[in-house]
Amino acid sequence: MLMGIAMLAIWTIGALLLVTDPGNRSSRWASAVAFIGGFGFLSGTINEEIRPILMEFSFYEPWTADFLSQLTALASFICQAGLPYTFLMFAIYSGGNVKESWGKRLNLLLFLPVLYTITTTPVFPAVKFNYPVMVIWVVPYLTAASLLLIFQLWKEKDPILRRSRFLVVILAVFPILFVLFTIYIARLVGDYEAWKYNLLVILVQFIFFLVFAVKYGVLGVRLRVEQNRMTSTLRALTSGAAILNHTLKNELGKIQLLAYRIERVAEQKNVDSIKEDIRQLQDTSQHILDMVQRIQGKTKDIELDETTFALSEAVQDSIEHVLPFAEASDIAIQNLVDKQVWIKGDRVHIKEVLINLLRNGIEAMKEPGCIRVDSYPSKKYHVVTVQDTGKGITKENMTHIFEPFFSTKKRTQNFGLGLAYCFQVMRKHQGLIEVDSVLDEGTTFFLYFPRGRVLFNANRKEIENE
Repeated sequence: MLMGIAMLAIWTIGALLLVTDPGNRSSRWASAVAFIGGFGFLSGTINEEIRPILMEFSFYEPWTADFLSQLTALASFICQAGLPYTFLMFAIYSGGNVKESWGKRLNLLLFLPVLYTITTTPVFPAVKFNYPVMVIWVVPYLTAASLLLIFQLWKEKDPILRRSRFLVVILAVFPILFVLFTIYIARLVGDYEAWKYNLLVILVQFIFFLVFAVKYGVLGVRLRVEQNRMTSTLRALTSGAAILNHTLKNELGKIQLLAYRIERVAEQKNVDSIKEDIRQLQDTSQHILDMVQRIQGKTKDIELDETTFALSEAVQDSIEHVLPFAEASDIAIQNLVDKQVWIKGDRVHIKEVLINLLRNGIEAMKEPGCIRVDSYPSKKYHVVTVQDTGKGITKENMTHIFEPFFSTKKRTQNFGLGLAYCFQVMRKHQGLIEVDSVLDEGTTFFLYFPRGRVLFNANRKEIENE
């Protein structure tokens, strides 16, 4: 019974990996590893569970025995011959730096040892691997794949992706090295029963996979039950009126502050400063109008009005939007975003997301400090980071900050609706928003824009003429 459960568990992992991100080569190869590994447990299920049941109920006819023997041999062959190859290909594509043309050549080149094994190994009526020859390529394949995944973890700088790679090492590298010894090395010395120890490893791996997929996301799978609930709640509760109300709170607060500054400067007859404050008042009013135009009706979902715009300019506009608040708290804001990066998306909504994150950072900093807005490319996304040196977020609150109307403050301003809104906007752009925080050191928000929405070294005139 446990053998069949292990088979279903590992095939479930494969199906989740494939369904979650079918267009990603790394996910496809990870799915292949799971499915091919599952054939080993299919072979064990037939021998250890199905065959005894049929014999007990007298259904074990000669043709049944022959069919099951052939099916067992084929399943065992697929697992042992295919697992090292698929795992190595997964490790290679997990780095995300393989070009399409080189990838096809690499696939064929690394398949040659598998092809040799296929053509030289008798399968029926029983599989007869030449293990002394087989380990010559199996051991290097599995070892190289494991070292490659560990190296990718070591060089990863993004804390969110680094956590994901760490989970991959835990869930994939250790089990596969265990398989290397229990199947290939053990059989080299005549031990054909050691593979049964894999049963416990796979069941533990499956449990860990579900736990990590729910809590953090791993191998592209994110089984976030609370996010699904949060999304439906967001659609019901964060209506256009609520979002507009949140925006008006921020903007009207800024108008009041600027009005005070104009009054103060007017007394000093500083004409230049008055002109600049008036310009910001006009920009604020225009932003409110833009938000009203974007959100139509009380229950309508967010609709995108997509254009292609310079990311650095949108960040700079957002910084200028919150600059009066930052200056009042003696907080510096740095725009380190690459000026050659352009984003295809809704500029107004993305700008509002940035404003929310900047406001949160300002409010989290009780002392003078700095907020840094930066960006960098990763495997599947172009990442924008908003990093503050504030008080940080507790672990208890970290799991709730994207929920609608959740707030850590008595007077709800940003955390009540702003982060839920940010989550929805990024989701509409097929992206993600993540957060990493250390108490008393600061918080970093990560905005993940799909690489398909990003242009590098774009020509402004060509884009504007599109």
